[in-house]
Amino acid sequence: MTPLWHDGPLAALPEGAAPVVWRVPDAGPTARHTLACALVARRAELSAGVVQLARSRAGAPRVANPPGWYIGLSQRGGRSLIAVAMRPIAVDREVVDGMAPLWDMLSAGEATALRKLDRSDQPRAWLRRWTIKEAHAKLIGEPRRIAPELIETSILDRVNASAVCEGRSRCWTRDTGDAIETVAMWDEAI
Repeated sequence: MTPLWHDGPLAALPEGAAPVVWRVPDAGPTARHTLACALVARRAELSAGVVQLARSRAGAPRVANPPGWYIGLSQRGGRSLIAVAMRPIAVDREVVDGMAPLWDMLSAGEATALRKLDRSDQPRAWLRRWTIKEAHAKLIGEPRRIAPELIETSILDRVNASAVCEGRSRCWTRDTGDAIETVAMWDEAI
């Protein structure tokens, strides 16, 4: 199921069961926690006071109550992404900086694909792959234990992608102009 990107106020979020990624101004951990609880409550059709968030042993955010809900968080450049779904979900957001690709973070196939691009397109294309790798690693649950070059990304089109390492995820990315944002969920076909 394709996630819904939402950039407006929570009250304007359409009803439905689709996974949602809500982009909000980042006002710090306390505000992010409050907004995450509000988003879970809205999707689960509960009051925000019922929602409890916790952390896994590895520090990943998780929904402790209500059962059956999953959450993903990322913040960079004054914005946060809060993702909520009824199956594992993860997000990553990176600010576009125009820096040269970090080639050692890519698999051989990814580096070959990136080198085929015009040199001016490589930084943004690398950053897209990086957000895919980060979101996929967060799905696994312990992103710091996985070497980035072991996560193989495939770019399908300007929005759709996938990643493989300890499982396969479907990924959706968007370029907001100042940042690249990615959401990942385990591939249902597997």
